[in-house]
Amino acid sequence: MMMNSNMSEIANQVTLLEAKNLVKHYSVSQGLFKPKATARALDGVSFTLQPGKTLAVVGESGCGKSTLARQITMIEPPTGGELWMDGANIADADHATLKRVRPLVQMVFQNPYASLNPRKKVGQMLEEPLIINTALNSSERADKARAMMAKVGLRPEHYGRYPHMFSGGQRQRVAIARALMLDPKVIVADEPVSALDVSIQAQVLNLLMDLQQASGVAYLFISHNLSVVEHIADDVLVMYLGKTVEHGNKQQVFSRPLHPYTRALLASTPRIDPAQRQQKMMLPGELPSPLAPPPGCSFNNRCPHAIERCRQEVPLLREFDGSLVACHRVEEIQ
Repeated sequence: MMMNSNMSEIANQVTLLEAKNLVKHYSVSQGLFKPKATARALDGVSFTLQPGKTLAVVGESGCGKSTLARQITMIEPPTGGELWMDGANIADADHATLKRVRPLVQMVFQNPYASLNPRKKVGQMLEEPLIINTALNSSERADKARAMMAKVGLRPEHYGRYPHMFSGGQRQRVAIARALMLDPKVIVADEPVSALDVSIQAQVLNLLMDLQQASGVAYLFISHNLSVVEHIADDVLVMYLGKTVEHGNKQQVFSRPLHPYTRALLASTPRIDPAQRQQKMMLPGELPSPLAPPPGCSFNNRCPHAIERCRQEVPLLREFDGSLVACHRVEEIQ
């Protein structure tokens, strides 16, 4: 029993995926006879992901969460930085390496109504990844698809049905099953429950956690809903305007947020228990444009603690009280 426990601890220390200073810039047209501008959608994000762990990425719309997801899933190449998985830097890998690594990373999309092909039956959609990436015959593919359906709580008769015949929660179960068909090491879940009824969200979240416990798959979980993040995450990465402003263990981030932006996000989360409610913190203005980020700290024009140094000098991500935080005044504002 002790040996199994030690093996589990060692497995959890293995790094499945590592991003080092990941950058994604887009060239944007500003109109006729005007020079193109650069949108800094992702501007130096680093993290690691271990087996059986969930890293939640949070922040306002436009902060770079979905851009990060597209880099991790190799939908588009990063502008700079490194992205290591299975012994390869997939940020600048060749076609053969990408073909080998891509099955190891799968994605569950936000909208189950749009992510499934309405012209294909559930069985066809589940078998399609196996047709493309494996040498299994039709009988073996069908057996694996039916076994995966059982794991996600779908009945055998669902195999021959079309997506329009299911509820939203059932469709998302189909999407999760499809993502797991190739036994991936990492699943990127981009707002996987935001399009579902509140009564169904908990079921899908518990399903994801049960599947993770059984298979050891790692999740990169993108969400606006911090209540959901608190339920499922092990670690939390807070992004603002393409940069990491805080990164730490879930308990530390939720119990003692260090960055003013993290505090504002947590203060805006509804709480049933009055003891857990935080004082409201209103942020003036809106998220700046990635085409023209403010000088210095990107949060300085909305931060209640900003000083002249914040407007001139970019804060480095540094360790403080067990977490990583990018704030010049973190020691003073505790």
